[in-house]
Amino acid sequence: MSGALGGWASVAKPFRYAALITAAALLVGGWAYLYVKARAVDLGAANEAMAGLRALKEIDGRWNDWLIGTRLGAEAEGAAPRSSVEPTKLARIHADLAVRVFSLDNPLPPATLARLKEAFDEKAKAVAAFGDASDAYRQALAGYAQAKDAFAAAARERALAIPPGVAREAERAHEALLAFLVRPDPAAARSAEGAIAQLAAAEVPEAARADVDRLAGALRKALDAKKAEDAHFRDAFFTATGPRLETAMRAFERGFGDALDEADRFRMYLLVYSALLLILAAWLAWRLTTSYRAISALNRQLREANEFLEHRVDERTKELKAALEQLKQQEALLIQSEKMSSLGQMVAGVAHEVNTPLAYVKASLDTVHGRMPKVAAALAEAERLIALLQSDGADDAELSRQFAAASQALGAAHSGGAIPELDALVRDGLHGIGQISELVNNLRNFARLDRSKIAEFDLNEGLAAALSIAKNQLKKRTVKKVLGAIPKVACAPSQINQVFLNLLTNAAQATPEEGGVITLRTLQPDPAHVAVEVTDNGHGIPPEVLPKIFDPFFTTKEVGKGTGLGLSICYKIVEAHGGRITADSKVGVGTKFTVTLPVKPVAIREELAA
Repeated sequence: MSGALGGWASVAKPFRYAALITAAALLVGGWAYLYVKARAVDLGAANEAMAGLRALKEIDGRWNDWLIGTRLGAEAEGAAPRSSVEPTKLARIHADLAVRVFSLDNPLPPATLARLKEAFDEKAKAVAAFGDASDAYRQALAGYAQAKDAFAAAARERALAIPPGVAREAERAHEALLAFLVRPDPAAARSAEGAIAQLAAAEVPEAARADVDRLAGALRKALDAKKAEDAHFRDAFFTATGPRLETAMRAFERGFGDALDEADRFRMYLLVYSALLLILAAWLAWRLTTSYRAISALNRQLREANEFLEHRVDERTKELKAALEQLKQQEALLIQSEKMSSLGQMVAGVAHEVNTPLAYVKASLDTVHGRMPKVAAALAEAERLIALLQSDGADDAELSRQFAAASQALGAAHSGGAIPELDALVRDGLHGIGQISELVNNLRNFARLDRSKIAEFDLNEGLAAALSIAKNQLKKRTVKKVLGAIPKVACAPSQINQVFLNLLTNAAQATPEEGGVITLRTLQPDPAHVAVEVTDNGHGIPPEVLPKIFDPFFTTKEVGKGTGLGLSICYKIVEAHGGRITADSKVGVGTKFTVTLPVKPVAIREELAA
C-alpha cells in the first residue's frame, strides 16, 4: 500500500509543480495586464495630437482668410499674398497625428482620421485651383483694361468709324460686367453675357471691327475668369474641413476622456489586486518560513540519520567485502573443482587408453621371458662348441658330443617357431609403446605445459588433441571431421582445449552410444574471425532451457552428476578471448555449439588463468 501511495505521489508531484507554475503565471499575468491597462495616459502624445488638430485648424483658417482676402483683393485690384501649404508638411501633420492617436489606444476612430485627411487633401487641391483661377482672373481683368483703353483711344481717333450706338453698347457691357463682379449671381451673369453678345453682334465699319471684337473678347474672357474663380472659391471655401475637424476634435476629447477614466478605473483595480497579491505573498512568506524551519529540523535529523547510516554502511561494506571475498574463494574453488572434474574424466580416459597397449606389451614381454631360457641354453651350447673348435686339444668324441648338445639346444630354441614369434612379440611391444608415447604426447599438447600462456595456435590441432583425450567417452559414437583451412589464432591454448573438451563431453553425454553422430567443423566466416562448430544428433535442449545453459550452476543433470559450471566456464573463456559462443538446438534433432574467435590477438583477461 505504501509503495502504491509512493508511486502516486511520484506521479502527482510533476502535476503539482505544473499547477503551481500555472497559478503563478496567471497571477503575474493578471497583474501585468492591469498594470498595462492602468498605466498613465501619455499626456505628451495627447498634447501633440491636439497640437496636430490645432495646426490643421490653423491651416484651414489661413486658407479661408486667404480665399476671402484674395477674392476681395482681386476686386479691389490689390490681391492678398497667396497662401501655400507644402503637401509634405500636410502629410507629415496627418502622419504624426495618426501615430499619436494610435499610441493613445485610438481615442479617435481611424475612419474619422481618414475622412479628415481626405477633406484636407480635397481642400488643398481646391485652394490651389482657386489660386490659379484667381491669377487667371486678374490677368483677364488686366487684358480687359488694356482692351478698353485701346477701344477708347480708337473711338477718339476714329470717331466717324465707331458709331455712337456701338460706344453705348460697349458702355452697357462694361456696366453689366461690373455688376457681375460686384454681385456674381446667375442674373448678373446672364445680363453681362447678353450685353457682351450684343456688343459682339453690333454692326460697325470694317475699320472698327477689330477693336470691337478685341473689346468683346476681353469682356467675355474676364466674365469667364470670374465665373471660374467664383466656382473654385465655392469649392474651396465650402469644403467640409471645418465640420470634420470639429467632429475629430470633439471625438478626440471624448475618447481621451474615456481613456483617462478607464486608466483611473484600472488603477483602482491594480491597487486592489496588488494589495491582494501582497497579502498572498505575506501568507506564502509565512508558510515558507514555517516550512523552512520544518525542513531545517528535518535536515538536521537527516544529517544525524545520514551519519548513522554512513556508519552502518561502512560496517555493511566491510561485511560485504568479506562476503565477496568468500564468494570469490568459493567460486575459485568451484571452478577448480570443475577443472579437477574435467581432469578426472581426462585421466580416466587416458588410463583406459593406456591400459590396452600396456596389457599386450606385458603379455609380449611375459612370452619373451618364457622363451629366453631355451635361447640362452642354445647360445651357451653354441658358445662351448665354438670354444672347443678354437682349442687345439679337443678330441673328436668331445666335439661330437658338444655338437650334438648344441644342435639339440638349437632345435629346442627353434621348436614351435620361437624365433619368429619373438620377433612378432617385440614388434607388438614396440607398437604398444608407440601408442602410449602418442597418447602422452597428445596429453602434453592438450595441456600445453611446455608453451607460453598466449601463443599462435592451430584450432584443428586442438580439436585432434581433445578427440584423443575424450576417446574413451566417445566410444562407439561416430565423429565426423570437416576441418577447413583456417589461420592460427592468438589465444591461450590450454583454455581453448578445455572449451573443446567440455563441448565434446557434453555432445557425448547428449548422444546414445549406438547411432550417435558428432560433427566437428572449422571455417573462417570472415577475414577477422575463425569459427568452430560442434554438432550432435542428441536429444536437444528445450527452448525454455536454452537461454539459461551458460548461467553458472545451471544444470539439467541429476544431483551429484553435474556442477553447472562447464558451459559457464566455456562462455567465460571464449568471452575473455574477445570471442563469442552460441547454441542452436531443436528437441529431438540435436544441438550445435558455435565458438567464434578473433584471429588477431586481444588483451585476454586473466580471471580464468588460474
